[in-house]
Amino acid sequence: MDQQIVEQLGIGFLCLVGAITAWLLPYRWNPFKLKRLVGQFLSPEINQIAPKVIDSLLAVGGFAILVATAVIGKFK
Repeated sequence: MDQQIVEQLGIGFLCLVGAITAWLLPYRWNPFKLKRLVGQFLSPEINQIAPKVIDSLLAVGGFAILVATAVIGKFK
């Protein structure tokens, strides 16, 4: 298998694994929770929702990379 295809599949897989892991973790252990710089300016409700939105976007991006690699092949 070509090296670039392996890298694309690896990035897509890591995005999906990271998103699923962060989606299942409790809020206090979520790596995508908003910290000091941004979190202090937002309401607690937004601070609870933002990590799930980031996780969802990461999952969609990973899935898109995997599908595009399967359909297109190498990215140019």
